[in-house]
Amino acid sequence: MPSDRSDRPSRRPDDERGTGAAGASFDSVAWVLLDWAASAFSTISITLLVAYIEKVVFAGDPWGVPGGVVWAWTLAAAMLVTALSAPWVAAWADRTHSHRRALMASIVAGCAAAFLLASLAPTARVPIVLAVVVAAVGFDFAAIFTGSLLPRIARGAQADRLSAIGYAAGYAGGAVALILATRVFAARASLGLSDSGALRSAFAIMGGWWILFSIPAFWARFGDGHSSVHAATSSGELLGFARALFRGDAGFGRLGSVLGGSMLILGAMQTAISQFSSVALEEFHLDPPALVGLVLLVQLVALPGALAVGWLSTRFGRWPMLSLSLVGWGIVLGSAGLVTTRSQLTAMAVLLALVLGGAASVIRAAVAVLAPAGRYGATFGLLNVGSKLAGFVASLVFGGVYVLTGHPRAGLFALLGQLLVGWWLLSRAGAGALEAGGEAEEKG
Repeated sequence: MPSDRSDRPSRRPDDERGTGAAGASFDSVAWVLLDWAASAFSTISITLLVAYIEKVVFAGDPWGVPGGVVWAWTLAAAMLVTALSAPWVAAWADRTHSHRRALMASIVAGCAAAFLLASLAPTARVPIVLAVVVAAVGFDFAAIFTGSLLPRIARGAQADRLSAIGYAAGYAGGAVALILATRVFAARASLGLSDSGALRSAFAIMGGWWILFSIPAFWARFGDGHSSVHAATSSGELLGFARALFRGDAGFGRLGSVLGGSMLILGAMQTAISQFSSVALEEFHLDPPALVGLVLLVQLVALPGALAVGWLSTRFGRWPMLSLSLVGWGIVLGSAGLVTTRSQLTAMAVLLALVLGGAASVIRAAVAVLAPAGRYGATFGLLNVGSKLAGFVASLVFGGVYVLTGHPRAGLFALLGQLLVGWWLLSRAGAGALEAGGEAEEKG
């Protein structure tokens, strides 16, 4: 089918200009650095930030519920905000060819919220919760537009490799940022900082790391946007995308089948990752240094695990590697109620690390190669919205089970059901599509 460029301006905006070989290489490096940069939020939020919320800001249950419940429901609120707003922002980015600008705005908002967290007193509970929500939403939006840029710089097996390298870089960057933050916390006495002040300094490090290593992406071009016919409004863009997906138009049928199961899987995984720290703090009474050590172990094991999954998926296919990763996830969530000692907790963390990024990396690559040209933002926006809605429900269930039982591990076990349903849906409708997407791109 001939390409339609009638809606394109005579001079393409920055997001749409092509690049040569050197530019493509710079784009790939800048894109990988986005994972490296954003990972500071991931590691610091699930260690020092959750400890700050549960043990400092909400110590003594000032709102009548445990700090772990406040943390779970704060994340649920952030997921809901993302789910309600992401479709419109993603549609706008597709219509205006503004994926890079949307990415930059998301990063700046998330970093600003991190710096705000560093400046607020622990007694400012409502502003702190709001800042956490904004930072989490900025992180989610940055993930959407990082994903939407992948098909503009890599296709087929190259997308699998680059996605895996990005995840591996994220684990490495997150570990380095966390080590830096914990070093400051360990030296708090010599620096004249209180425990609370040292924790708040970690949030400043989180924001500074995120913005610093995102700077190359502000200069990258990220290839050609492959323009197509777009609606005049974001609502029209969303409606047209939904109709094409529902009808299974050319280029949309396989995409819909892959997105369906992926949403439930990612929602369960994201919720589980964010709540493992709460389990470690509440059930095993880990202090912040011990929790940080456990997370660093996970990061170090996850780095080669992500690279291995990326390499193996190009050799044996995406579906076998996704299934292997999900088996590991099932074992971790299913055994949560059986873990009783710290050594068992460490063993479970190592198993989690081996499969941590495998499923997410394969899903990101599969969606990248299946995304219709000109609809990258809407595709990754829909994936994120679905996973956040699934994560919103999962977080509410987690918090509810926690309140009823008094044991956060029971909440983790409840997430296993959602993971299995997503896996079942993907196996019935999307297993062949995962492989077909890669084959189509390779032949193309």
